[in-house]
Amino acid sequence: MIQDIYPHKFYNSYDLRKAPSENDLVFVFRGDRVLVKKNGFSLPSVKDLHSADDLIYLFRIDGDSYYLKQLEFKEKALTENDIYREETDADHPVAVNDEMEFIRVQFLREEKSIEKWKYFATVCAFHLYQWYQGSRFCGRCGTPTVHSEKERCMICPKCGNHIYPKIVPAVIVGIVDPVDNRLLVTRYANRSIHYDALIAGFTEFGETLEENVAREVMEETGLTVTNIRYYKSQPWGMVSDILMGFWCDVTGSREVTLDGELGSAVWLSPDEIKGQPDDMSLTNEMMMVFKEKNGRV
Repeated sequence: MIQDIYPHKFYNSYDLRKAPSENDLVFVFRGDRVLVKKNGFSLPSVKDLHSADDLIYLFRIDGDSYYLKQLEFKEKALTENDIYREETDADHPVAVNDEMEFIRVQFLREEKSIEKWKYFATVCAFHLYQWYQGSRFCGRCGTPTVHSEKERCMICPKCGNHIYPKIVPAVIVGIVDPVDNRLLVTRYANRSIHYDALIAGFTEFGETLEENVAREVMEETGLTVTNIRYYKSQPWGMVSDILMGFWCDVTGSREVTLDGELGSAVWLSPDEIKGQPDDMSLTNEMMMVFKEKNGRV
């Protein structure tokens, strides 16, 4: 999965006072684009940008420290549809100079030359960038916020409101037909990424994750499930999610009723499962586990 970057090591401890050196790497985002050097994916360094002003320390991978460059111009808030939208003529790289250009973050997943740990770093930085952009003002009183010196948090100096990084819980659900040894595989109706997928949905207030699973399955497919069991979790910073995978068994009717969010949902045997074109997602891992274990999940 995207976070499986061994032998590289990810360190996300917060350190507001960590001063950048000229060789530290910098993420510069503009909407859903990131600034990279041309001719291969590499980030600009502090030295390349000729300035260490307005840099926020993000994290470290191995011995490399990463910073975020804060830009002052106003941007509209990005939605999930913005991030996963279809490619247009305007989506080609935007040159900044002869050495650097802005490219869409989403396209990096399809770029086979980029190492997984670099894509993971970019997605983590993009997650924090979106949060920082949306936390510049207090949601209670509108006062500009300031950085906490103790933890990754924005604080309102007027009313004391604390704003922590947005992390949205959601479930990924592998629905198993234990009688015929099949898995329900879906595709979304209005997504630019036409990968095979599983049922997924956000956790509502006041419900357990297991209740979340049963509700999402019923809403999206009309199926009733039992024997709900946890599998594994994954950070998905593209849309600020923390994903939790569950298996469950269908009970009663196997007839699927789509709610409009899904374009298709079909029961597949282990041999029929193809998976996704990369190993980035929890969804793909669950499909491959079902296939490789011949349904014994």
